[in-house]
Amino acid sequence: MLQSIILASIILIAVYVLKRQRESKLNLAPLVPYNIPILGHTLSYMINCKNFIRQCREDYGDMFCLYLFGRIVTIVGKEHSHEVLSKDDVFDFTEEFRRRVPGEVMFANINGFGDPVYNVKIVKEFITKKLNLYNDRIQKTFYSATQKYIGGSDDKRTIYNLYIVMTKIVSFPISNILIGEEESIYDEVITTFSEFTTDISIFIAIPPFLDFIYPGLHYYMNRVVVRLGLFDPAKKHRDVLTRHVKYQVDKRLREKQIYGDSWNRPDDLLQNFMEEPFFNPKNIDYEALANRLSIFIFAAVHTTARVMANAIIDLASRPEYMQGLYEEQLEIRKKADENGILPIESLNEMIKLDSFLRESLRTIDDIVALPHYVLKDYTFSNGYQVQKGQLADLDLSDTHDDEQMQGENPESFDAYRHIDKNFPASKITKNFVSFGGGKHACPGRYLAVNGIKYFLHNLIINYNFRTESGKVEEKLRYGPLTMPSNNGIIFEKSVGIIFDGLSFLSLCEGQRQTRLTFLFMSQEGRSD
Repeated sequence: MLQSIILASIILIAVYVLKRQRESKLNLAPLVPYNIPILGHTLSYMINCKNFIRQCREDYGDMFCLYLFGRIVTIVGKEHSHEVLSKDDVFDFTEEFRRRVPGEVMFANINGFGDPVYNVKIVKEFITKKLNLYNDRIQKTFYSATQKYIGGSDDKRTIYNLYIVMTKIVSFPISNILIGEEESIYDEVITTFSEFTTDISIFIAIPPFLDFIYPGLHYYMNRVVVRLGLFDPAKKHRDVLTRHVKYQVDKRLREKQIYGDSWNRPDDLLQNFMEEPFFNPKNIDYEALANRLSIFIFAAVHTTARVMANAIIDLASRPEYMQGLYEEQLEIRKKADENGILPIESLNEMIKLDSFLRESLRTIDDIVALPHYVLKDYTFSNGYQVQKGQLADLDLSDTHDDEQMQGENPESFDAYRHIDKNFPASKITKNFVSFGGGKHACPGRYLAVNGIKYFLHNLIINYNFRTESGKVEEKLRYGPLTMPSNNGIIFEKSVGIIFDGLSFLSLCEGQRQTRLTFLFMSQEGRSD
C-alpha cells in the first residue's frame, strides 16, 4: 500500500511540474513528443543520443525542447549557438555547473569554485601571457613523464585505457606550472592532479535520477551527503595539496626574508597567489590556497588528457598519416637547442600536426554539451523563447557534422582538412566550438594546445604506435558525451631515435638527482 502511494505521488508531482512548464505563455521551441510518462526522452537521449538528436533535428529544425530528467531542456543548434555563447547576461554556464557540483560545500572557504571572472583573469595574466616563460619546463616535464609512463627502452608495450595514463603524463607540466617545480616531483602530487577531476566529476557522471521526483532534488542531496561528511571526494586531494602548499609557502617566505632582493622568485601560480591582495603572510589559510589551486586542476587535467588520448588513438588508428607527420616533425626537430628544447616559435611551423589536432578535437563526437542556465526570459532571433530557470544545451554535432561548415564528408576524419584555412587548433570559429565560444571561450586553450603539440611531436619522433586491433578504434559513448577507447595501443621505440640525445638524458638524470635531495614529508611536516 505504502509503495503504491509513493509511486502515485511521484507520478502526480512529475505530471504537475511538466504541466506547469508546458503551460508557459512564452513561445517555446517545439517539445518533441514522447511515449514514456515521467521519463520523457531520457532513455533515448542516454542510450542512442547521436541518432536521436539527429532525428529530432531533421523533424524540428535546429531548436527544440526535450523532457530530460524531470525538466524541459532547450537544445540549440548551429544557427543560434552563438547567441547562447555570447549573451552572458542571459545564459550562464558557470551557474549550471555550480548547481551540478557542490563546490560551495567542498570548498567553503573560497566560495566554491571561486569567481569565474577572477579565474579567467588569473589564467590569462599568469599562464597565457607567460607561455614563453614556461616553454622549456613544459617540454622537459612532458618528456620525462613520457619516458616514465610509455617507456624509454626498446621493449614493446601495450597500454589499455590510455586516458588514465594521459592524466598522469599531463599532470607533470600542469603541477609544475601550478604548484612549482619542487613540489611537482612527488608521486602523491601527481596522483592528486591526475585523479582530482575524475573523483569530483562523479557529481556530473551520475545522472540526476532524483529530479524525476522533484526538479533540483538530486543536486540538493549531493550537497547533503557532503555536508554530513558521508562523501567528500575532494578531501583526500585537499589534504595532499594543503601539506605541500604549507611547506612551499613557509619555505618561500623564509627564504625571501633571508635573501631579500637576491631571492630567486619561483615562477608558478602558487607564487602569484602569494602576491595577490587576499594573501596575508601573518594569517595564512593554507587550505584555501590549496582549494584555489584545485579549481585550475579541475579545469585543466581531464580536458587536456582526453584530447591527448583521443589524438594518439586517432593517429594510431590511421597509419596513413604517420609518415607525413613524422617528416614534418623531423624537420622541426632540427631547430632544437643543445638540450633538445624547441623554440616556442616552432609551434607555428607544425602545420600538419596542428591541422591533425584540430580535426581530432572536431571529431571528439560529443553530441550535446556546454549546458547553460537561463538567468532571465529571452527571445532568440528566430522568435523562439526560453524562460528563466530553464536549461539551454548546445547541439555540437549540428556544427561539427555539418557539410556546409566543415566541407565534404564531415563525419569522416580528414587530418589535413584545416591546413589551408588559417584556423589553428586553438582558434575559436563559428564552425569549431570544442573550446566553447564568445568571450567565455576556454582561456587555457593556448597552454593546452601548445603542450599537446610538444607531446605529440616527441611521440611521433620517438615511437611507432598502432591499435592492437589493427582497426579504427571507436570512442566510448556515455549519453551525449564520449571518452577515448579503452582498447590497447601498442608502442615501440622508433629506429634511429632523434630525441634522446645525451644532453636531454643528462637533464632528466639531473632531475632524478634533485629528487634525492628532498626528504619525503611525514604527516606532521618535512625537512630540507
